[in-house]
Amino acid sequence: MATKGGIRWVSVCIAAAAFAGRAPGDALSDVLSRMDKSAQTFESMSANITQLTHTAVIDENDQQSGSVRLKRASGGVLGFVQFTSPQPLVVAFRNRKVEKYYPKTNVVEEYDVDKYGEQLDQFILLGFGASGKDLQKNYRIRLVDAEPLAGKPATHIELIPKSKEALEYLKRAELWIPDDAAYPLQEKLWKNADDYVLINYSNVKLNPPLTDKDFELRLPPGVKRITPGK
Repeated sequence: MATKGGIRWVSVCIAAAAFAGRAPGDALSDVLSRMDKSAQTFESMSANITQLTHTAVIDENDQQSGSVRLKRASGGVLGFVQFTSPQPLVVAFRNRKVEKYYPKTNVVEEYDVDKYGEQLDQFILLGFGASGKDLQKNYRIRLVDAEPLAGKPATHIELIPKSKEALEYLKRAELWIPDDAAYPLQEKLWKNADDYVLINYSNVKLNPPLTDKDFELRLPPGVKRITPGK
């Protein structure tokens, strides 16, 4: 019977074999080419997610799990994230406005992010909907390695924003993109040199039949609305 360690080594060997004979530039070119092709038909996505937020100064990891859906729209990107564990939380993004709903306290926090404009859309569509050409235009891209992820051969790439404005919000991003897809199964978004958000995607569906109503925040009576910072 194979040991767990043996299984891991088999996965590593499979990934190595997949990259055998390919130069690093070829591997990166393959990923960007797949993303170019996928971006031409991308309209929406849905997936289950696990999100880990690491805060270095207190050496703390905050983990949440739930689901996410995104959709291109005429006014920008629509987004809806519903965390179910460990505490319920809903985050809706629509018309450059973010609403965070806390069911336990029946409170909604409102944020107007219109001033960030297309730059925010760029961050949201980083792994889903962005073309390889978009990434090359807005980021310095580096191939890190071939790394198996969830038992699949995958390409690990690093993205560093080119603009000073973008660097204020995202220092760098890492994507793990499986060889049979054009979207990441894992993203690591660095806020600074030490703090990051690690997101894992599963049950990914591209272009599911989502309508604008699927992104509406449905609230119960008596909800309290607040605007932090005002």
